[in-house]
Amino acid sequence: MKISWRTNLWFIPSLTVAAALVVFFVSQSLDRAEHVAVIALPAWLNQGSAADARALLSATAGAIITTLGLVLSITVLTLSIAASQFGQRLLRRYMRDRGTQACIGVFAATFVFSLLTLLSVTSRFNEKEYVPWLSIWISTLWALACIGVLIYYINHVALSIQVNNVLADLSADFLWAIRQNQRPNTPSIGSVPEVRADFALAAPVTGYIQLINYRALAATAAEADAVVQFLCRPGQFVVKGTTLAVAQGRRIAGRRFQEAFGHTIRIGVRRTLMQDPEFAIAQIVEIALRAMSPGINDPNTAVTCVNWLTDGLRELAQCPSRNPVHVDRSGNIRVIESVREYQYVVAAAYDPIRQVARNSPMLTIGMLNAISLIAPFVQTGTGKEALTNQMQLASEGFFADAVSGDREEVAAAYRRAAQALSSPRPFFSAA
Repeated sequence: MKISWRTNLWFIPSLTVAAALVVFFVSQSLDRAEHVAVIALPAWLNQGSAADARALLSATAGAIITTLGLVLSITVLTLSIAASQFGQRLLRRYMRDRGTQACIGVFAATFVFSLLTLLSVTSRFNEKEYVPWLSIWISTLWALACIGVLIYYINHVALSIQVNNVLADLSADFLWAIRQNQRPNTPSIGSVPEVRADFALAAPVTGYIQLINYRALAATAAEADAVVQFLCRPGQFVVKGTTLAVAQGRRIAGRRFQEAFGHTIRIGVRRTLMQDPEFAIAQIVEIALRAMSPGINDPNTAVTCVNWLTDGLRELAQCPSRNPVHVDRSGNIRVIESVREYQYVVAAAYDPIRQVARNSPMLTIGMLNAISLIAPFVQTGTGKEALTNQMQLASEGFFADAVSGDREEVAAAYRRAAQALSSPRPFFSAA
């Protein structure tokens, strides 16, 4: 299994410890040179005997390793809170957090430097004692800097577990993924050609489709004078042997073309955002569902999730339809990808939340208000139809079990959403 260097808690700390080793060797070289009278360091660096140096370094190393244990404990607690409140899929977000990795690295580097400096202090009989005061001062300054790092880390953790910040980051990920997958320079076509299933291209392993290198696959298909049409898209779970795509062509050599196809597709144990913007939506939806679970029952958080989903769907509605065709250098169609239509993205965002909003007037009104906000930006008929369907299902599910006092507010929200969907332009003021 391939482990990303970005998503772990050891890579950045390892680099900082390695940097501390380099600083240690440099400072020790200067201290040794001063010890044999090759160079002269400022006199104020010398603050006492070897016993004083050992006492200071012992206290520094002990305090730092204790604080490092506290930092690691806070990190584990943060991961536990994230897993229970936001879902385990968000653990990777916290593990790849640069602030957490840097804080652990600073404390680990300070401890290693202090411990090595402590070991270098010597005071043998009939020998001039060696006290590397330059290294000791560096160790002390790093220990003082760790106080500021600890304060920053506590503040950083307190901000990172706030649901508003988490949802804002997930929404930003969704917008980033949408823009990454836009292909503005691709020429449009009238219709997607039909591809005969002369050859079936199967999944080499089991897992989630993470990435498809369409450009490399188009070049491979051009060499074989073939056209490949995908039946699956990034983000879907496939099992080994599942037909991912079909190919049409006369010069397709079965095993060779299958191997070349396998090199252009990456399948892993988890979903990623690279070509799967819906993964960010799935994480926001998971937070909303956990908020509405019987043990938590927090409709405010669920409404906040709906609000951030609104911004993502608004951005997606304004993007031009993705061209599924990839051509070779000669302009011939070689690859046809499977594109997720807007109405299916709307369903993936709203269906699970709508199903748990039947007994929540606040969440139902929040969904209807969100539809009112998105509607002016949706230009296609299928998009408006998808929002209309969600609006009707949300109101029907609520009215089936609602008391009379709550129905009036939901009905008013329903009317606002219906008006927004029927209006060609926003009915509210831009100000």
